[in-house]
Amino acid sequence: MNLTEERVITEIRWHARAGQGAKTAAHILAQAALRDGKYAQSFPEFGPERRGAPVQAFNRISDQPFYMHSGVTTPDVVLIVDPRLMDTIPVTDGLKTGGWVIINTPLPPQEAQQRWELGLYKVATVDASTIARETLKQDIPNVPLLGAFARVTGLVTLESLQADTIQRLQKRFRDRPQVIEANLKALERGYQEVQWVEARTTGLPETHVVSSLRRWEELPVGGIIPEPATSVVYRTGSWRLERPIFDPQKCVQCLMCWLMCPDSAILLENGKVVGIDYEHCKGCGLCSLQCPPKAKALSMVLEAELESISASGTQSKGA
Repeated sequence: MNLTEERVITEIRWHARAGQGAKTAAHILAQAALRDGKYAQSFPEFGPERRGAPVQAFNRISDQPFYMHSGVTTPDVVLIVDPRLMDTIPVTDGLKTGGWVIINTPLPPQEAQQRWELGLYKVATVDASTIARETLKQDIPNVPLLGAFARVTGLVTLESLQADTIQRLQKRFRDRPQVIEANLKALERGYQEVQWVEARTTGLPETHVVSSLRRWEELPVGGIIPEPATSVVYRTGSWRLERPIFDPQKCVQCLMCWLMCPDSAILLENGKVVGIDYEHCKGCGLCSLQCPPKAKALSMVLEAELESISASGTQSKGA
């Protein structure tokens, strides 16, 4: 059943990390809805976070004009670009019973529904990261997720998404048509490869808790940072999309990585680099860029690849 039959305005919330393209995907989705003759809006919510920080983006789609411009707190659809956020952020806050949760994960929808306790909701899964790496040659899973969204909700057509993807990319990649073609392929694969399962509402509560918002009188005084996000109290390593791998045998101890690291995540002992504090390293890659090319003691590796290797090793031991 199309969501347009259930509600005049459909509200959508994206959960991602900075650099994964949630803002761009939300914009393409809104443009596709407009092309299909609907009313739509898109906007992001983030501050000065660097790549890897948790961010949100929002859409509203309707067959009728609407005038709301606030953030989406009671969505009909939630899209999870980075599944690791589900272990640290209440991504289903306010999601209506029977709403959609669309997740970038290789897990089948039944397993994802059970793992993250999503019985209240319809769950769709697609391995958008793998599709992105195979088609776009980088882990930017927003485009395959757009295809999955179109398939399971019916709110926009695949043809409109394709047309707006071409329109957005053709100026920038006019001399590289293979980039446009790769995005179209990623979009179609997301549409074709998504799987979904219905909500299991029997015996489950009918509502989901929404985080309460503080009144303006309760907010801290402006102009100060009462709880600095860069404090050692905050383990910001979960923001990371890529991990720097340190090879002590190649290190020439120039200390350029230590000087340039914005998070003080390079560990020193007796004036020498000995490792990396992964609990606070955000994976910005500055250390790798500063490492002398002839030494190359630091190299960046995708976290998804490390997780895949770790999972394969665990399975081998079990066998």
